[in-house]
Amino acid sequence: MLKILVVEDEVELLELYDLILSKNYKVFTTDSGREAIKIIDRENPKILIVDIRLPDLSGIEVTKYAKAKNPDVIVIGVSAYRERFKEAIDAGAATVIQKPFLIKQIHEVIEDLLHKKQ
Repeated sequence: MLKILVVEDEVELLELYDLILSKNYKVFTTDSGREAIKIIDRENPKILIVDIRLPDLSGIEVTKYAKAKNPDVIVIGVSAYRERFKEAIDAGAATVIQKPFLIKQIHEVIEDLLHKKQ
């Protein structure tokens, strides 16, 4: 089963990601950028969904780390702040989704990016 790591500091949203993605993927979740680094090292996820703004280590830093470790990892940035989108793309995110978003958007983006990688 494909592994997805979700890094999000809003606990309710983190639980929602787990609920909607766990049917099709092996989902790992954390609200910490530092913990995300540990999970990336341990689990080597294929997809990373990361909030750009995190309390301890930014989503930009997590993205750069993940891409340096595995250039093939698919990174989806998530942010309520449009001004951070370019920074996320420059760091290696394949795309950025603006909060708030529809649940079906996440599924569509993941499927589109997976098909592009094949």
